[in-house]
Amino acid sequence: MEFIIIGALLVAGGLYWYFNKDAGSLDINKDGDINVLDLKEATKNVKAGVKAELKKLPTPGQLKKKTKAQLVEMGLEFGIELDKKKNKDTMIADLKKGHKAKQK
Repeated sequence: MEFIIIGALLVAGGLYWYFNKDAGSLDINKDGDINVLDLKEATKNVKAGVKAELKKLPTPGQLKKKTKAQLVEMGLEFGIELDKKKNKDTMIADLKKGHKAKQK
């Protein structure tokens, strides 16, 4: 009977190890523990990645397809005021110039 209990514990331990052997990849801040601090670090990393993606301008081809009103709206999202009276190519150039200046 004792051999069955010891065998069951060994099997359970082996299964636990097998299914949790990659748990170290969840230790984001590399402090040896998987805890709330790892979740906070992961959340911070995701937020930084999303902000970086949002700050990117669309490609020149995508900008050409937009209307003047859409370009003005996009400029406001980036904190750049565009003059709707200008032609579309000038507005795109102003948007790129303003975006580049804001990146610095």
